Amino acid sequence: MNEPPEGFAHYRTRAGMLIRSPSELRALTRRAARKLTSDGTRISDGLRAVRDELELLLALLKAWAEGEYRDVSTRTLITIVAGVFYFVAPLDLVPDFIAGLGLLDDAVVISYVVGMVREELVAFATWQKNREREE
Repeated sequence: MNEPPEGFAHYRTRAGMLIRSPSELRALTRRAARKLTSDGTRISDGLRAVRDELELLLALLKAWAEGEYRDVSTRTLITIVAGVFYFVAPLDLVPDFIAGLGLLDDAVVISYVVGMVREELVAFATWQKNREREE
């Protein structure tokens, strides 16, 4: 998928402003983590294919906001923040309360983001694994 999902440009614009505030990034990451685990069955079913990738995106954002990991481009950071922001927004293209469909657009956006930032996401995952081994 090369074309961004409908409405994604709006979230990229907001993400560009949000990356200037590590505290707001941490808050966004916490909101996304809560949503991911708030209704385990519904979220798991709706995002089964992208759940692990979303968790990796959140880990990267958290590490960046904490100043632990900085080997990521601004463009990638904005793309990830936009995707996570889309995920937490309750009224995106298909509102989350619409059973069966509400999380489908979230999954499409997360898949799009992962596809756009795959190389840097793989580098982060390697960094994360090495760091865990050192601890």
